[in-house]
Amino acid sequence: MAKPTFIQEADPRSLALRLLRDLADHLEPEQWICIPTGKSPVAFYEALVQDPSSVLLWRQLHFLQLDEYLAPPAGSKSFKATLRDQVFDPLGIESNRVHSIDATGKASTEIHRLSQLIDQYGPPRTAILGLGSNGHIAFNEPCDHPPSGYHTVDLSLETLKDNFADPVPESLQAITIGLDLLRAIERIYLLVPQQKKAAILERCLRAPYDPRIPGSCLHDHPDLHIYRC
Repeated sequence: MAKPTFIQEADPRSLALRLLRDLADHLEPEQWICIPTGKSPVAFYEALVQDPSSVLLWRQLHFLQLDEYLAPPAGSKSFKATLRDQVFDPLGIESNRVHSIDATGKASTEIHRLSQLIDQYGPPRTAILGLGSNGHIAFNEPCDHPPSGYHTVDLSLETLKDNFADPVPESLQAITIGLDLLRAIERIYLLVPQQKKAAILERCLRAPYDPRIPGSCLHDHPDLHIYRC
């Protein structure tokens, strides 16, 4: 079983710069990549838009969105809009290279469209992922039998509390890429700059896989790179 590669830095900014350098060595033009939203990648995106060589490279990539809220509370920003504001617009990435999740229509129709993209192009070569405090990756929440492919999910109360300030929604659904598709990605960069997530990260890396700790599906991924403070 392949062992993950660990990269540890003293602070999120240093961690972001290291990830930026490593991605520059790995990525090639026209490849597909999944990138996350949330707090974990903020320092990375800030470093990315300030690095001219990375900007040129990322303009030549194709992007597949990991997950998205369905009917979030009024005033909430979609992940699609967040990625546009933090990454795609600052980098000047052409819209035809961005394959976002449209949460305004019928969920089943959007899931079918995303599945067709996977069928046509295959899983992305690379993904950058964060880690939820309950062990979720993308929006794959703890459960007994995780669905395959893109699917809808009921977000857990813990996830809602992590992602929303008061008032926290009582319930919310999302579309997410499945664990099976994440495992099929050639290389995964797991970005966990929060020291408070050390315990759940450690559990995710211990065998065996437990669907109640979704991130544990990565414990035996053949090319897993973990970035932590």
